[in-house]
Parts: sequence; structure tokens; C-alpha cells
Amino acid sequence: MTQRFDRRTALGGAAGTAAAYSSAGRVQAGSAPTPAPGTDDDMDERTADLRDKIARMIVSPVTGTSLSDTEADRLTALRPGGVILIGDNIGEDGDIAPFTAAIHAAIPDRPPRIFVDQEGGVVRRIRADDEPDQPTMGSMPLDEVAAVATRRSELVRRYGFDVNCAPVADVASTADSFMASRSFGDDPERVADRVAATVTAMTDAGVIGAAKHFPGHGATSVDSHEELPTVNVTYEQWLEGEAIPFQRAIAAGTPMVMLGHLMYPNWPDWGDTPATFNPEVYRVLREELGYGGVIITDDLGMGALAGWEPLEVIDRAVDCGVDLLLIVVQRAEVGDVLDHLVGRVLDGSLSEERIDESLGRIDRLPESPGIGEV
Repeated sequence: MTQRFDRRTALGGAAGTAAAYSSAGRVQAGSAPTPAPGTDDDMDERTADLRDKIARMIVSPVTGTSLSDTEADRLTALRPGGVILIGDNIGEDGDIAPFTAAIHAAIPDRPPRIFVDQEGGVVRRIRADDEPDQPTMGSMPLDEVAAVATRRSELVRRYGFDVNCAPVADVASTADSFMASRSFGDDPERVADRVAATVTAMTDAGVIGAAKHFPGHGATSVDSHEELPTVNVTYEQWLEGEAIPFQRAIAAGTPMVMLGHLMYPNWPDWGDTPATFNPEVYRVLREELGYGGVIITDDLGMGALAGWEPLEVIDRAVDCGVDLLLIVVQRAEVGDVLDHLVGRVLDGSLSEERIDESLGRIDRLPESPGIGEV
């Protein structure tokens, strides 16, 4: 895949200019942001306010299996709205809850929500989770599915996590599906019933869920961590299959929907961009499926997006209407992403109203209950 634009970036601190994408109408390299009226102090205050607002749209990685002073200082300075712990962050069982407590405490006036991938089975960060995985749950009665989801969510909460990036709502509809080891199965209705039961149980247990990977990662053998998958189904076929679990998740009140880095070239009006920053995907999710909650990307550092410059990906996702930018692999440093987006607001290529729309949806996420002890 070739890059769609040439990036010429001038990041010069919090008021750095936006990347110049000639065909997208961005500012040209070397041009300065248009100053806001007022004094330098006014500008500094506006920049700081913008940076704090935009930071709430970012889910940031951390290093280590405990929060070092360096990482604590970094979080305090960046003030991200979320922090994700991956496998490399998980040490001994007894280290997890102190780690999450320290992350919450790093930003005491606005503790970040802490994210984890705890699907069960092959995707399991908390090793103490011995509950069945989703393929096993696919053959269980719905009341047992709900009970498993409740116990898993209670475990996630006890370790101090606020968001579990689950359930997988993909239908493993092909024999070689990459999601066969993570999905509830190959029947859309059966998957949908279990997705809805899981979403409800997670919410009732005080965990924010994220149904994934919209519009559906099940009909391909390609791993989007490595390269960009293509799903060769028409829109009508999608409505009769992969769409159904997401419709059911939305009806059950899923707080978040996670986008997959996927191509559906047989959809009308799809074009040549992945779902992550494809306007048609956002339109279908918002208008056709009626989803009013938070839309989050999958990790923006995955191999599926290697053909695009990292700040281009950020720009185009934000312009489409994404609410949360999930960054695990930092192709662009989180601080640089913040500076870049602040620069775009200051130069007028991104409206503050667009940021406020996402913050309104983020503000409607359920509050996390108090963190328990393991």
C-alpha cells in the first residue's frame, strides 16, 4: 500500500503546526498557526486548555510492570484520558492492583480510565482468569454466558481496570477466520445473543466494554496486527451477517465500539481507506445503526496502517469523528500527537467544536465504582 499523502510536519511545541497534506487542504509546511487574539498569557492558557481537552481523547501506553517515577511524571504531564496495560505490563499477580492504583493516582483531579484486553483464552492479561474463552462460551446457555462475563468483570474490577476491550463481536464466518480462536462462533444470531448478554453483564458489574472489531474481522484469515485485511462481502451480505452482533451490542447499550483496521471494498462508497478513518464506516455506525456512544480505534500502531503516515491516520480518524485514539505502539509519540492536534485547532484546520463532540460522548461513559482489593 502506498501513502495517500506526503507528510511535512512542523511540530514546535504545544502550538506546533498541523501536518501538511496537500490534497486534504492542510496548512503547508513552515506556515505558522494563526494567533488567537489577546496576550501571550491568553494564548498560553488557551493552548493549555486545548491540550488538556485533546488529551482526554487519547489512550496511552506505559512502560514497565509498576509505575516508575519517570512514567508517573510523564502521565502527570500528558494527562491522557486513558492508559492501557498490555502483556508486557503484567508482572506478578500481586503487582497489578498497585500498578493500576498508582496510574489512577498520577492524575488525581481526573484519574485516567485504565484499559485491558481480557477476552479470556488466548487474549488474557490477568492470568488468574480461568473462566471459559469466547469460543467455549459460544456453546453455553445464555445465563451461563452472563455468569462468566460477570465473574470476569468482577475480576477485572478487583485488579483496578475500568475498561475491558471486549467482547469480540466478530463472526468467524470462514473456515480459516483469524478470529476463530476469539469469537463466539460462526452463526451471527448465536454470536449476537452472546455479545448482548456479555455487554449487559459487564455494564452491570461496573466495567466499560468495547464491542469489537467493527464492521467485523471474522471473514478473513489476515491478522491486522501484521497487515491490512480485506473482507469481500457486500453491504447487503454484511447486514445479514457481521452487522447483527454489533446491532445487538448497541441495543444492549455497549458504552464503546472499537473499529477494526479493515477493508470492505465491496461496500458502495467505501473508497480506498480502512475502516479506522473511512467516513462511510462512521456514517453507517452513527446513522444506519443509530450508535450514539464512544467510538475507539484499535491500536494505531498496528501493521495494517503501516502504509499511512501516523499523523495522517490521527488526522483522518479525528476528522471522521473518532472519540478515543488507542495508542499502544507509538509510531508517533503521544506528546507529539497532542502538540499536532492542538496546532490544528489553533490554525483553524480542526474545530474545537469537533473536540467537544467527542468529550460529550466520553463524559457520558459510566462512572467507575471504587476499586476493590484482590
